Amino acid sequence: MVKMVVVFLAVFSLIIAANAGYVSSNLKSQKTTQIMNTQTAFYANITFNLYEGEGCEQGCIPLRGVTINATSRDIEHHNTSGVTDDNGNCVLQLMYTTYRISIQEKDHESVLFDFEVIDDQAFSFLIKKIETSSNRFSFIQMMLQKILFAKKLIQ
Repeated sequence: MVKMVVVFLAVFSLIIAANAGYVSSNLKSQKTTQIMNTQTAFYANITFNLYEGEGCEQGCIPLRGVTINATSRDIEHHNTSGVTDDNGNCVLQLMYTTYRISIQEKDHESVLFDFEVIDDQAFSFLIKKIETSSNRFSFIQMMLQKILFAKKLIQ
């Protein structure tokens, strides 16, 4: 009887030790997975295509060397930028979060928009060139009209 109790306690102790080892191993595996998940950032490739003009009837003219800035709206200090290549294309790797995109090129309309990165995406923009000479003429014309109006008020 004593031998049976000793054998029973020995088997019971082995079962408890094996179970404790399994639980410990499982917890260690879970911690490792959690650490890997928190250290691994998930990114998507966001493609920007920039063209110049008001339409592509004669073909789109790629805008080269334009800087594209992406600023995270949710995660502090996660900003990135890129420059368009000869084909007007730029690919940014962005984390899965919300970004504000800013595109500015001298003598062209600016682009500013927010979007949420959910997967690989592509954006194409047809950016109009700003006519600086017509803007100056409009300003001069507006000033002349104000002077004429003031002159009429004085008389």
